[in-house]
Amino acid sequence: MQPPVPSLSLLCVLIALCGSLAGSTSARGEWIDQRTVDLFEIRSEFSLDDDSGHSLLSEFRRLRDDVESILGIKASNDPIEVNLFAGRSTYQKHLAVRVPEGASRVALYVQGSDRGRVYVFRHRGYEVDVRHECTHALLHNALPYVPLWLDEGFAEYFEVPASQRATGHEHLKSVHRAMFLRWNPSLTELESRRDLSEMSGSDYRDSWAWVHYLLHGPIESRQVLSNYLYDIRIGNPAGMLSERLAQNVPGVRSQMTRHFQNLK
Repeated sequence: MQPPVPSLSLLCVLIALCGSLAGSTSARGEWIDQRTVDLFEIRSEFSLDDDSGHSLLSEFRRLRDDVESILGIKASNDPIEVNLFAGRSTYQKHLAVRVPEGASRVALYVQGSDRGRVYVFRHRGYEVDVRHECTHALLHNALPYVPLWLDEGFAEYFEVPASQRATGHEHLKSVHRAMFLRWNPSLTELESRRDLSEMSGSDYRDSWAWVHYLLHGPIESRQVLSNYLYDIRIGNPAGMLSERLAQNVPGVRSQMTRHFQNLK
């Protein structure tokens, strides 16, 4: 039996008004810069012509390729609208009439009835939020649904630059600390989460950890993930990934622990 689609009130909620309210102006009155990079339609309250802007634009070019090639999926060509705000004030004003329940977040992805939309305001390290939310958008362009824990695990994995994904994420330090306290990253507990409000900080870390293990661990685990995503993509009953791992990877929990023991 296919698991129910999670209720993602802030992450992937369908909002009928998104299309009519999107408009061509920001809350401040105008978009300073507008670009199209691949399927990303970018609207910004600040110029993207400086070095940091060029670097960010190059991230859009690379992210789709990385997500598709690493996960073995193919995003549709449906556009993804990316809204970049100069600060928290105009970001919150913009969301207040569009996605009011998301205005307290520092970044947001919303699957509208016409397209996916990403909202981020500029702050120190905002590029991480851009990669994180755009990963959500790509996943939902490619797949009919994504379990909440896996959606967040992938977004956490791809939110850092490619050079940091294997060993450079802050979650790795947290995992090593947790291992001294009898770390118990239960996949079945993660699978029970149905809404972002149920996700704790340790849940985000553990979701990342399972994704890291599945992508960098033994080949049999990577194959289980590949088959799981394939079944989701073509509409086969996917079931629970934890059950597939238990059936196909003997001692998967011990293997995961060793994976991180050997990762420094």
